[in-house]
Amino acid sequence: MSMNILHFDEINSTNVFLYDKMSEKTDIADTVVVAAHQTAGRGMDKNHWESDAGKNLLFSIALNVNFLEAENQFKISQAVSVAIVETLSQFIDNQQLYIKWPNDIYFGDKKLAGMLIQNTIEGRMMGVSIIGIGLNVNQIQFSKDIPNPISLKMISDKDFNPEDLLNLLIDNIKNSVESLRFEGNRIVIERKYILKSYRFAKWADYLYQNEIKSLKISGFDKYGRLLLHDKEGAEIVCDVKELQFFPPSY
Repeated sequence: MSMNILHFDEINSTNVFLYDKMSEKTDIADTVVVAAHQTAGRGMDKNHWESDAGKNLLFSIALNVNFLEAENQFKISQAVSVAIVETLSQFIDNQQLYIKWPNDIYFGDKKLAGMLIQNTIEGRMMGVSIIGIGLNVNQIQFSKDIPNPISLKMISDKDFNPEDLLNLLIDNIKNSVESLRFEGNRIVIERKYILKSYRFAKWADYLYQNEIKSLKISGFDKYGRLLLHDKEGAEIVCDVKELQFFPPSY
């Protein structure tokens, strides 16, 4: 099915727009909302997404995921993250691209893209997933309040056509999420996600229970919680709000 793409010069939030339409009983599946500027763009955990108007990609895509069990909703984050990394690998060094748990996209130690995924659940199954994405494309100056941003232009010293990138990302994200219908594809995506995970299998510092600890990421459970262990071999299982990468990043 072709996607219904809506463009706005300015909007409060592409995710909020789709969520409001869904609340009005509008069928939003296969709808993409693109904004040149968001007045209230959000990331995970109430983070604000900064973007100069027209220089970056700000969009949300709504997909029907009713084939996926509710307990497996983290698979959506994995599928979207892998799709973005594989798309961007066509333009910048794949060896420097990482997925910072749960679904930020990093180039080296700097944040290139972030996302906010909002899912609906119908009984034991998923309903619709609203996937909001902010990708730094042509912006080269950022607020000092944002500690570690980077853009495609900063990496490559080239200007990019956001519309061309958008079309590639839409196709790849939809295909990646649709592939989750099959168990074999879920295993492949999970493996790709793990291999591209930022700091995977490396000792690094984290803020955990108000202490900075040296920990190593060993994987993820089916609910998307991060699995780590300390130097004594004790396993630590963390949800998003229970652990912070150190030094702090947004």
